[in-house]
Amino acid sequence: MPLKIFSTSDLHLGMKFANYPDHIRESLVEARFKTLESLVEKANREKCDLFIVAGDLFDRISVAKGDIARAAQMLAEFQGHLVIVLPGNHDYIEPDKTNLWTYFDDHSGDRTLVIREKRVFNLESYNLDINLYPGPCHAKHSSENAIEWIKDVEKDDGVKHHIGIAHGSLEGFSPDFDKTYYPMTIDDLVGCGLDLWFLGHTHMQYPITPGAMDHIFYAGTSEPDGFGCSHEGKAWIINIDADKKIHARSISTGTFRFLQDQIKVRTIDDIDALKTRYDNSEFKKTLLRLKIKGRLPEDAYNSITPTREKIEKQMFFLHWDDSLITREITPADINKMFSRDSFPHTLLMALSKNEEDFEALQEAYELINEVRK
Repeated sequence: MPLKIFSTSDLHLGMKFANYPDHIRESLVEARFKTLESLVEKANREKCDLFIVAGDLFDRISVAKGDIARAAQMLAEFQGHLVIVLPGNHDYIEPDKTNLWTYFDDHSGDRTLVIREKRVFNLESYNLDINLYPGPCHAKHSSENAIEWIKDVEKDDGVKHHIGIAHGSLEGFSPDFDKTYYPMTIDDLVGCGLDLWFLGHTHMQYPITPGAMDHIFYAGTSEPDGFGCSHEGKAWIINIDADKKIHARSISTGTFRFLQDQIKVRTIDDIDALKTRYDNSEFKKTLLRLKIKGRLPEDAYNSITPTREKIEKQMFFLHWDDSLITREITPADINKMFSRDSFPHTLLMALSKNEEDFEALQEAYELINEVRK
């Protein structure tokens, strides 16, 4: 029989967003729960058999109990055979302790399975012809991955699907320069001899364009969490046909977008273009970090503040940086400020004649004015 799997990871429920104003922070916190609810609804509409969370459902091990119960109850709404939740390096298993996963179990449905051990899980009791090979995290950092044990396990030929689920970095794709996030390589994963891998930790999807031979999948985060995450939130729907051929479909899932932009401006036309650049309803859910730089004539320079105010209304949140904007120093400015044939006048007029000397002109102008105070 064919198998349909919904795969997500790294929702980081309970993330605080403490550096944002209260009304922005509250919306970002709530969006992560709304996205989880939406993921379950999408999986149900697609009639998926299995729903997988490959780590970091929660942002930390000390999440509020109300948030834990809410997440458990949302996942219990999945109408397929089973929800599998793997603890990641943020919501790792604490050995021999009553922790968030104990509370989660108390509020989850009987078709939700939290993976705590490195062992083979046969899912026949959930009407799934699957052996699951997990690599749960037991600490935030580890220089060793959690999948080495799988290589030595004999695979049962009587089970149709052999699926791995792990959380950690992948060499050549994930940023893990010190190799402290359960580092894995393609050879490590292939060497386990499994049909399919679902991975979490890296917030970008992998592969970017899946082919027929791909069997290693990072879902990426389903709700962007910062300016380092420029996509709109992603998840996978994986179809495995009767011949075990894998067909992967990426879906967009998030509520908010984080966007970074750097714009160079020189004229009033550039400023006018900046005003209309984000004049679209799609930016209403966008958090924008905008840096503008350039040397502007007086009319354009005086339009900076109104431009910022206009863009601020177009965005959900704006972080504006115009620290590299300067007002153009013109011969008229120099004549107005300094008497002709004076040293400042002579120096500044000489610098103003060469376009390439504008930085030197600006610095000299500011220094001379500072000395005059």
